[in-house]
Amino acid sequence: MSHGSDGPDTPDRKEVVADHSEELKSDWQRALSDMQAMAEDREEQGYETLAIPAGDTTTLSPDMGDDDRWGLAHIVPNNYADDFEALYDESSFDETAVYQLESGGFAFLVTELIDHDAEVVVFIAASYDLRFAAGLVRTAMERDEMYTHVRTLDHTNLGTVHHDDPEAFFPDPEAIYAYDVTE
Repeated sequence: MSHGSDGPDTPDRKEVVADHSEELKSDWQRALSDMQAMAEDREEQGYETLAIPAGDTTTLSPDMGDDDRWGLAHIVPNNYADDFEALYDESSFDETAVYQLESGGFAFLVTELIDHDAEVVVFIAASYDLRFAAGLVRTAMERDEMYTHVRTLDHTNLGTVHHDDPEAFFPDPEAIYAYDVTE
């Protein structure tokens, strides 16, 4: 699969990203600012929070890799790993909220993992290329569930969270299918 061009009439992806680089940077900064504001709001409500900027996010479908894991896989910086593991081990996240923006062929999102009983909230800011999301979206919509995987750079799994509502992650699946470069 070529990542340099989406087809004969489609501009080179590098050109598209270059043309939108300021917009994409601004959208990433917006996601980070929104995450911090949401964390501060939850802290004012008495929750312990952890706000993590994902270093990379991959859309996994079951036919990728050596296992059948699927969902959004977030690579988090090592300096967040211990804090995430501690909260993950102590929490049963019973609610998820997803805030997102689509821009320049990318999705920018903040996932909020909430444990109301323990009064803990983990936020993960991420972005991913919509061209590679169709397989994940199809799987999530067909199975009516979604997963968030949190890993370190060496792919050590820090935790996996199951979500009952994939539509929170993909409110307009048809729009994402239009970006698909795998077909």
